[in-house]
Amino acid sequence: MPHAPDTLLDLPSSTTQTVPEGPALEAASREPAFRHSRAQRLADRWAHLVFLACGLLVVALIGGILYFLAARGVGAFIPLAGNTDKVLTLREVFLSTNWDPNAGKFGILPFIAGSLTVTGLALLIAAPTGILASIFIAKIAPNWMKTLMRQVMDLLVGIPSVVYGIFGLMVVLPWVSGKWLSDSPAAGFAVSAAILAVMIVPTIVSLATDAFESLPLSLDEGSQALGSTRWQAIWHVLIPAARARLLTATVLGLGRAIGEAMAIQMVIGNNPQWIALMRQSTDQTPVLRLLFTPAATLTTELVQELPNTAAGSTWNNVLFAMGLLLYLMTMLIILATRRLSQRREA
Repeated sequence: MPHAPDTLLDLPSSTTQTVPEGPALEAASREPAFRHSRAQRLADRWAHLVFLACGLLVVALIGGILYFLAARGVGAFIPLAGNTDKVLTLREVFLSTNWDPNAGKFGILPFIAGSLTVTGLALLIAAPTGILASIFIAKIAPNWMKTLMRQVMDLLVGIPSVVYGIFGLMVVLPWVSGKWLSDSPAAGFAVSAAILAVMIVPTIVSLATDAFESLPLSLDEGSQALGSTRWQAIWHVLIPAARARLLTATVLGLGRAIGEAMAIQMVIGNNPQWIALMRQSTDQTPVLRLLFTPAATLTTELVQELPNTAAGSTWNNVLFAMGLLLYLMTMLIILATRRLSQRREA
């Protein structure tokens, strides 16, 4: 009776495989796993060049904007060809509150303080509201409501800023003036910050929702399995886990807020001497004087005065210096946030 093969050597010769040896093995090892045609290799090379060109174009645009602003802005402090007026010192521009170009006074400190104040107030409203709304969308809302709120946030992001400004000018300002200030003008930081907060909340909500949805489900399920309530799991586990991305979302909202001009210009009052006016006013408490004194920011002053100044004049150069300062502030905020986020993630 035939017996079964006990070893591989007993297998029939038809089932054995020939293993290349020597030069044949070396040649096979050098063979690529797949081959590209000449047209495919050429297409890959051109795609690489296109991607490289796009990346270099973005860098060139950023550098070009910086160079353009710097080339015009430093003309306020350094005598350059094309300047038609006197040059100023850094102290006269950045540390003075007196803005009167017709008298040769170019202190931009009120505009810097105005930008920081309205942006800070807007963030105090928008950041907690946006993060809490994102928690509701990502972890609590049913699917139909989640989809609806996502669409609403996308719609709010796409609304032009001038529409927000018109709404604030025609609806919010009269309502606040008649209801809270006895028909006194309501222009100032309060209404401006409220309008700006509505504008940046959708940005914060969208990015913060993505941050919570990207977290592993095991974090939420594990914390609740250990006895935590839903709110304890959110507060003690999910928010700390998403903290870096929440910070990024808030700062991106800050970047949009600090550069906004049109909506703010319609409701802030556009008074460059708002610090002196606030000090002189005695019919309101200090808080109301701060919130409802017509003021100005870097962006509103640029929009209002830059088209009406002569190129090369001190006034024009100072306005470009304000634009350069705004550009550098935004860039530094974004870079600092990225660095902080990388440290927290590490």
